[in-house]
Amino acid sequence: MTDRLLRLRANLLDEKIDALILAPSPSVRYFTGEDFEANDRTFLLVIPAKGKPVVVIPAFDEGIWRERSEVEAELFGWEDTDGASSALASALGTLEKSDTLAIEPLFLRAQEYEMIRGELPQSKFVSAESIIAPLRMQKSHEEIAALRQAVAVGEHALAHLIQEVRVGSTERALKGRLISLLFEHGGEGVSFGPIVLSGPKSALPHGIPDERALQVGELLLIDYGTSVSGYHCDITRTFVVGADPSPKTREVYEAVLAANARGRAAARPGITAGAVHAATQDEFKDPKYKGYLTHRTGHGLGLDIHEGPSLMEGNEEVLQTGAVMTIEPGLYEEGWGGVRIEDDLVLTEDGAESLTTFSRELQVIGR
Repeated sequence: MTDRLLRLRANLLDEKIDALILAPSPSVRYFTGEDFEANDRTFLLVIPAKGKPVVVIPAFDEGIWRERSEVEAELFGWEDTDGASSALASALGTLEKSDTLAIEPLFLRAQEYEMIRGELPQSKFVSAESIIAPLRMQKSHEEIAALRQAVAVGEHALAHLIQEVRVGSTERALKGRLISLLFEHGGEGVSFGPIVLSGPKSALPHGIPDERALQVGELLLIDYGTSVSGYHCDITRTFVVGADPSPKTREVYEAVLAANARGRAAARPGITAGAVHAATQDEFKDPKYKGYLTHRTGHGLGLDIHEGPSLMEGNEEVLQTGAVMTIEPGLYEEGWGGVRIEDDLVLTEDGAESLTTFSRELQVIGR
């Protein structure tokens, strides 16, 4: 963690930012090695560009910090009877400078933001994205190992699940079984509510599983993730249930499979995120797919299930060795269904390695 803090502080100094203030988020785990969940009690980690980190923390969590955190910091504990305001004022009072402060807008709550503004009314607040994202995007060998293990857990669970699929199985029952299998195979839980969609519902990229029963010959789309040591996988496969695929199903599937292959082949250090997206989408330019919904090619993976880089049109961010991302093209037609094939890649010095190894070929299950 010392190396991460050194690189963070270099970024803070380069951007002329005096301190980074973090509420509970994956970034707290990234810099400290420990999760602190958001709840009704205030927790804040303050990392100055110069000086010792300070933590505003509920008093009964101080022992957890001392036992598990890999960062030496000055703790400002507070009791429920007193509230966090005094501890926060004391912590912020240790800052050498506080002209410009970086925060994560997606995680800092209004109540903590207002408390900080009350103590430092003259400070300027900026997004921490530009100082944190480059650090977290370039994964270490240890991070990649955790991601690789998460993928292995996820693939074992999926392999087990599809052996249990039958015509008449419901989406919700399969979702519940998949969650159980992820735990059974060593996952820390679910990265998001698994998406298990059948028939016409598979045309909804983020649809919600319900009591719909699987029918013969229709599509079954399964998108899910789990984590190991905090690092997430994200996998999607699309199957046909109980009968050989129709010509249309096979045609759409082959188009998505080819797009997936193009995306994996294009992904390498030095190329832009937008260029990977363009290479993937080339497969969908045929006029026969004009009425189909598509979406961005993928996103980064790590302590967040969605993080940088975003593989989408117009993103000129240059990809670097060690970045981990999804390649997940899809085609969706309302009223018919959809196909998505999602793999997890890590960029190597000369290309990309697919962490996912589960077959991409069209499989019929539940016969």
